[in-house]
Amino acid sequence: MDGKDSAGAGPSPARSQRKGRRQTPGAGLLITGLIALGLVPVLADTLRRIALSLGTADGSTDTGSHPLSLPVAVHIITATIFVIPGAFQFSPSFRRRKPAWHRMAGRVLVVVGMLVALSGLWLNQFVSFPAGSGELLYVFRWLAGLGMALCIVIGFAAVRRQDITRHRQWMIRAYALGLGAGTQVFTLGFGEAIFGKTALTGALLNGAGWIINLAAAEWAIRRRRPWKHAGSDTAKVPVP
Repeated sequence: MDGKDSAGAGPSPARSQRKGRRQTPGAGLLITGLIALGLVPVLADTLRRIALSLGTADGSTDTGSHPLSLPVAVHIITATIFVIPGAFQFSPSFRRRKPAWHRMAGRVLVVVGMLVALSGLWLNQFVSFPAGSGELLYVFRWLAGLGMALCIVIGFAAVRRQDITRHRQWMIRAYALGLGAGTQVFTLGFGEAIFGKTALTGALLNGAGWIINLAAAEWAIRRRRPWKHAGSDTAKVPVP
């Protein structure tokens, strides 16, 4: 009877702990925040294009608005896809409840993320941005695009080796770089209001958006490290 009682009582704390984690609202707030931040530049660009088409936007004839060419369309569409399903990958409870979805979405996000990075590099190289963008911003865009592609490649290689911890770390960094445009809406908006609008400030404020996101990613990675050997159930998820 003692053995039976102890066997019945043993799994209860673990089940209770998992249940408690599922009910934590933090993951839902994180997902909502990431999606909202990622959609900010998409909505801003859409509104800007509508305003320009209606003739209500001010400024010179060099507005920096280009026809929606194939590379531009690919970049916008893939970035939107990368942001929305990608946000759900950060929810531990969602990964536990829907491991098959997590793996399938992960495969899609690897392809989509590479398209985001490569189309961004193409646009940086071949599309004429507004006058005064500066050489420094050109370099920052190259670093961000190459860095995102490299993070995805390393993260994908890690999951193929079933190194889940390393996979998560590098995919978090890739997502942070992919989310840079959302943060740049705020760094540019507030920064230019304070420091003025020049090529140098524009480049630095754009760079600040990527740096802020990478700093947040590194904080999140290091915050999780004390628990990475604590018998996580996600370490047992089969990897393709």
